[in-house]
This record gives sequence, C-alpha cells and structure tokens, in this order.
Amino acid sequence: MKSPQRLGHLVEMFQGNQPLVEGLVVLFLEHTPKLLSEFLMLVRKGQINEFHGVSFRLKSNLRVLGFPEIRNQVESIGAALRAGKPASELEQELQLLEISLLGACNQLSESL
Repeated sequence: MKSPQRLGHLVEMFQGNQPLVEGLVVLFLEHTPKLLSEFLMLVRKGQINEFHGVSFRLKSNLRVLGFPEIRNQVESIGAALRAGKPASELEQELQLLEISLLGACNQLSESL
C-alpha cells in the first residue's frame, strides 16, 4: 500500500508497521460507509436518541485515520440537532458529509 500523506503519521505512530496500518484502512473501508448510511438514515428520520452511538463510532473512525475536517462535519450536524434544528433543515450538510466521506473512502481504497 502506498500511504497517502495523511496516513504517514499512522505509519510513524505504529513504528513503521505497514500491515497494521493497512488493516486499519481495510476496517475503515468495510465499516465506515455502513456507519455513514446508518447515521444519515437516523438523522433524516429524526431518530436523534439513536444517532449518538453511530455518531461517536463514525467520529472515532475518522479521527484514527486523520480526517478531522470530516469529523468536524459530523460534529457540526450533531451540535445542530442537539440545539433543536430540525433534520429537514440539515439536508445540505448531510449531502456534503456524504460526498466528503465517500471521497475519503475512494482516496483510501486507491491507496491499497
């Protein structure tokens, strides 16, 4: 795997253990799109109580692989919901999140 620049810190953090980093990328690619779909569905259905666990897992995955800007998008949506903003008013943010996250997955899959 050719490490994208953003994964260089993981390779260094794990003392050059490239197979471990590759495993993290594979797990990210297997699980994160499913988490994204679940997150989007829960927000769009207004199931705010159920979305917190999914949001936490999604943000954790993004933090590990170095996507703070996308993690911030997830956090911003969550903050808006907690502040009482209706899910129907967040559609643009949800679409941007989906585009960003699927783009990150494509970037990572190309590096395998």
